[in-house]
Amino acid sequence: MAKFACRCGHVINLIVSPSESEWRLIPEETLENVGNALDEGKAVDGEYFYEMLRGKEITVYRCPSCGRLHLEEAGRNKFVTYVKEVIS
Repeated sequence: MAKFACRCGHVINLIVSPSESEWRLIPEETLENVGNALDEGKAVDGEYFYEMLRGKEITVYRCPSCGRLHLEEAGRNKFVTYVKEVIS
């Protein structure tokens, strides 16, 4: 996916990698497993690090214009969108 169109009309450019608009949500347990591997002295190179995350992360596209978060459902190009709630 090279571009993502937000509902506000802003087009998020994803050609540049890494994109400032593309994020990953990682479960706390997965982060703890990575930390534990480091604490145990295991050599965690980039390949091993990403292998520990594979299949556990959720891709999120954040619109820099309106702040909406678009969460991709299991890499299927289907999205759940969250709008920033303003509390007065």
